[in-house]
Amino acid sequence: MKYLALVLCLAGLSPLLRADGIPTGTWVMRPNKNNTVSTMIVETAGTGQKFTFNVKVAGGGTATMVVTTQGDGKDAVVFVDGKPSDETMAIHKIDDRHFINVIKMDGKPMASQKSEVSADGKVIKVDGTPTAAGAQPTVEYWDKK
Repeated sequence: MKYLALVLCLAGLSPLLRADGIPTGTWVMRPNKNNTVSTMIVETAGTGQKFTFNVKVAGGGTATMVVTTQGDGKDAVVFVDGKPSDETMAIHKIDDRHFINVIKMDGKPMASQKSEVSADGKVIKVDGTPTAAGAQPTVEYWDKK
């Protein structure tokens, strides 16, 4: 009976002990120099995660981008407004707080991003490095809501 209680206790703790990835919930990007307004919803999707980005685009419209990943660094198709696009994201989980993402268009790298989740799980800092000549690195901050 004691062994059964121990197994049940450990099974109950396992979700807390394993590294799930970016904390689930809604995240809002802080305004940047381009005044881009974006939200990101992170959800569990099987053994991976689903990221839904709602972006206000120039001219007042919006776009919804969705990508589901296992965090294993393999290319995952980005869906834009429900349709597959030529963009992929290869998100690789380094540890509980650090991730690398390679964004590709038509199979060619466009940018790489290094993300770090704050120790309290309330802020994500994303350092972006574009591959295009002359393009400038970017820094984004996302706040958990």
